Amino acid sequence: MLSGVVIVPYNSFQSINNNTDSFLAWDPQTHLILLLSACQAFQLWNKLRKKGLILKKNLHQFLIVIIFSCIIAVFFLTEKNRSSMVTPNSSPVLPTEQLTSNLKPEQEHVPIHVSDTKAYTFYENGLKLYYERNFTEALGLFDQALSIDPQCYEALNAKGAALAFQGHYDQGLALIQQALAINPSFVYANFNLGLANELAGRWEDSISAYQKALQLDNRDTWSYYGIASIYGRQGNVEKVLEYLKPAIELDKDVKEVARNEHDFAPVRQDPRFQDLIEP
Repeated sequence: MLSGVVIVPYNSFQSINNNTDSFLAWDPQTHLILLLSACQAFQLWNKLRKKGLILKKNLHQFLIVIIFSCIIAVFFLTEKNRSSMVTPNSSPVLPTEQLTSNLKPEQEHVPIHVSDTKAYTFYENGLKLYYERNFTEALGLFDQALSIDPQCYEALNAKGAALAFQGHYDQGLALIQQALAINPSFVYANFNLGLANELAGRWEDSISAYQKALQLDNRDTWSYYGIASIYGRQGNVEKVLEYLKPAIELDKDVKEVARNEHDFAPVRQDPRFQDLIEP
């Protein structure tokens, strides 16, 4: 639908133009004006007749003049209405080039897919194995979930992450992107997109994906941590502190993980980093 403009169909104008040639096609306002004009003309003639200014035999000549005047007045009124006609719930018809400049893209709301219950159960069981780093068996359960519901974006996302951990980066990233195509607001998929890119050594893409996850959920602890770990590899202690601090504020257990994280080796001896991760 065009935003802000309703085009009146050509047939509507054609019908109006054809009907204005007939007295019966005049609108109620025109009928009323004509009736009032006739009444006023008759009252004027009656007053003049009583005063002896108009003879009865001249009545037909006077009426012809009055009727002709009324017809001319109604004609001009009708033409005015036609020239400025806008339908009650519309805007004037615009030229094609003006319509083009006013076009606004429709933001169609696409409902998020609701995964099949059985498929989701397989996904949850597979996720437990995934957290235990038992990727092979986890993949089997994710595949079962997808055989029931190919649009189960949770399973697509988890399968992609598992494949990335096995070194199949492009295949894993493709599945995570597929999950995001179904549900772009799925925070876990945005996080895993960052994780898979990090595992593949694509740090810029990884940081971008982690930041997208944080835009969706600014309390996503491990997206902060993921960005901090990448800057740790680069030896950028300022950025490490910037992102590791909110991760620790959200979850105190992050301190222990960071103390054992090899990604922070280049900045581990910095006193500021030591202060941040101390028990």
